[in-house]
Amino acid sequence: HTRSPTSSNHHLHDHDENCAGGERLRVTADGDCEASEQEAEANALMDVVAAFLSYKTFVLNSGIYRRLHHIDELSERHREIVSSLGTIDKIKNAEKLVRENYKFVLGLVHSSSVGEMPNPVDDPEEFKRWYQSFCESRTRAGSAMAKSSHMEKVLSTLKQFVRDWSEEGERERAQTYGPILQALEDEFAHVAPRDRGNIHVLVPGAGLGRLAFDICCRGFSCQGNEFSYFMLLASNFILNKSEVVNQHTIYPFVHQFSNVVSASDQLRAVRVPDVLPSEMPYAETARFSMSAGDFIEIYGAEDQWAQWDAIVTCFFMDTANNVLAYLDAMWNAMKPGAVWINIGPLLWHFDNIEGESSIELTRDEFVALVTKVGFVMEEQQFKKRISATYT
Repeated sequence: HTRSPTSSNHHLHDHDENCAGGERLRVTADGDCEASEQEAEANALMDVVAAFLSYKTFVLNSGIYRRLHHIDELSERHREIVSSLGTIDKIKNAEKLVRENYKFVLGLVHSSSVGEMPNPVDDPEEFKRWYQSFCESRTRAGSAMAKSSHMEKVLSTLKQFVRDWSEEGERERAQTYGPILQALEDEFAHVAPRDRGNIHVLVPGAGLGRLAFDICCRGFSCQGNEFSYFMLLASNFILNKSEVVNQHTIYPFVHQFSNVVSASDQLRAVRVPDVLPSEMPYAETARFSMSAGDFIEIYGAEDQWAQWDAIVTCFFMDTANNVLAYLDAMWNAMKPGAVWINIGPLLWHFDNIEGESSIELTRDEFVALVTKVGFVMEEQQFKKRISATYT
C-alpha cells in the first residue's frame, strides 16, 4: 500500500539498554520502580518483573509437583504401569530443566535493572535475601506475587525466543518475515544496501525485535515499537546483552505436557541467539532502535507525521480495538509515497472480551477500509498464496 502526504520533525525513541520510555528500570526490594512514568504504569511494570521472578515457583508448583502428586494418588498397579513408561522420570527431568530456565529468566530481569537488585550469578545469597524482601513488600502492598495471566505470558515469551532468535525458528521466520523482507527489497531494489540508511522503516508490535533487526541487516534504518513489558525486557536482554552466538540454552517446551509426541520433544534444548545482534552489517549507516509505548500515542503524535518511508506490520493489525485508529496513525506517520507492507490474519484480539471495545471486520471490509483511508492497493496476497504458522 502507498500513501500521499504531511510533514514534521524526525524523532526517534531509542531502546538500546533502556526500558519504559527510554529510562533505565530500577528495581528495588521495596517494590518501587524509579521512572518518570505514571504510578499505574510503574505498578504494571513491577507486576511483570514479579511474574518473571515467580517463574520457578509457579512452574514447579503448578506444572511439576502437581503432576507427581496426581501420580502418587493412583492405585499401586496404575502407578507402577505409569512409572514403567518413564513418565515419572520425565517429570523429574523437567523439574531440573525448569531450574535451568530460571537462571536464564533471572539474567533477563537483571539485565534490565540496576540499583538494589543483586546479580543472581555473582552473589546468589544476597539475591535470595533481596528476593525475600521483594516478595514481602508485595505482600504488604496487597499485590499478588504473580497473576496467572502474567505467568502464561512468561511461558509464551520463552517460546518466542525460539521463533525469533534460534536456528529452529528459521523456517517459521522464512514463512512470515520472508515475504515482508522480499517486499522491502523489491520496493527499494534501486538503492544499494550500503545507501539505505536514510530509508526509515517502522515495525509496530515488534516483539523480541528480530524482524526489525533483519530489516536493519539489509541496510535500512529501522525502529521497532512494542507495548508489552514482557517483550521489552526480553528484547533488551537478547539485543543488548548477547556476547556470543548460542550463548544461552533454554528449554521452552518443558511446560507443555499435552499433545506431545515424545519426551525428547518436550525436554529438548534450544540455543539463542543464532546471530549476534552487535555484529549487524551496515551498522555505520543503518540505525536500529526500539521504542517502548503505545503505538497510537507515540506515532499518532505530530512529531511523527511524515517521518517514515515504510511501515511493516506482521500479525499486528488485528491487535487493535479500533483498527481505524491504527490506520490513521500510520497514514499520518508515513511520508508521501511511503509503502505499507502487511502480513497476518484478522483474528481480532478483543472480540468478545468483557470490558473491551472491538470493531471486527471481514477481510473484504478491511481491504475496502484501507482504500477509503487513502491507501493505494498495489498488491494483494491472501492466505491461499502465503502459508504461515506464526506462533
